[in-house]
Amino acid sequence: MITVIANLKGGTGKSTVTFNLAIWLQSMGRRVTAIDLDPQQTLADAAALRIEEGVAPALLVEAGAFPDVDFPGDAEEIIIDVGTADLESFKQAIMIADRILVPVTPSQADIWSTQRFVEFLSRNTHGNPPESITFINRADTSRTIHATDEAAAALDALPGLRLIPQRLSNRSVFRDSFSEGLAVFELEPRSIATREFTELAEALYGPGNRSLLARVQKQKISTLVDPAQRLALAAPAEKLAVHGRVSSERLTAAIVAPAAEA
Repeated sequence: MITVIANLKGGTGKSTVTFNLAIWLQSMGRRVTAIDLDPQQTLADAAALRIEEGVAPALLVEAGAFPDVDFPGDAEEIIIDVGTADLESFKQAIMIADRILVPVTPSQADIWSTQRFVEFLSRNTHGNPPESITFINRADTSRTIHATDEAAAALDALPGLRLIPQRLSNRSVFRDSFSEGLAVFELEPRSIATREFTELAEALYGPGNRSLLARVQKQKISTLVDPAQRLALAAPAEKLAVHGRVSSERLTAAIVAPAAEA
């Protein structure tokens, strides 16, 4: 299945969602190909950092632009991260997608942008767009703030989109894990963020093998951190420590295909 993670508006967390979904699928034993069509290549950078840090499984990302990217024939799942800076690749990705996943942050500007995106999809697929699924990303964590529920209601009213109830809250662990080349469930396996992400992933791809994922998480805890950090990671979620590995330099050039010349 080809899933395109897309939105006309930047800053909605597309690359972070793509990265976490790809690692989750790999941890479930699925053959995954991740493709980065955004000229910023944020997804490719995170994958390169993961390789540099020696984290398994490595995520190899095809990066560039259509038609230069390679689609391996043995992939069970293909996940494509697209950005509007390369509009032609954006359009071509939509044309080949089996479905489109649209992360939306809870703001009026994002709702307007999503409405325009639905119209964009219809225009560029001859009125026959693929299944389009949306969810709230970076939801407010305070129950006294109603912007998230209001945004969800607005999305639910948009024709051409299917809103799923699973949400990812605006939690720093999503940023912290991504900046270390880790999925959120690898950095803080017992956190609320991991629970939210797992619910989202299972809503999109079906129930995962949680016992297998638990073994993967346990292995990472035992091999990636020192004993003191291992104890911290085994503690309750609110006491989890963020282990601070800092990359000296990225190895992007070693695994990322050159972008197509303009």
